[in-house]
Amino acid sequence: MTAAPRPSAYRMERDGYSFVLDRAEVEKLKSLSDFESREEPALPEDFLRFRVEAWAENLSDAGAARGEISVRVDPHQRKAHLLRGGLVLFSADI
Repeated sequence: MTAAPRPSAYRMERDGYSFVLDRAEVEKLKSLSDFESREEPALPEDFLRFRVEAWAENLSDAGAARGEISVRVDPHQRKAHLLRGGLVLFSADI
């Protein structure tokens, strides 16, 4: 029996925003001590599930247009950077 292939990205939608956490960012997330014992798909799904509501609210309050938002994990600063087109829209503590 072989393991199911892991998706190339995890996506969660909230209030018109689509937050995307790709494979490389999941690996960075796994490197943080708070998450190192967690497995996929629970780790990225829970990470997004518990954050997207606040992120969507903050982006909306800042006037950011709805659409796809890339999530980049900075393990050194313990931040999640939310980007569109390579530009940081918002950064949040992890």
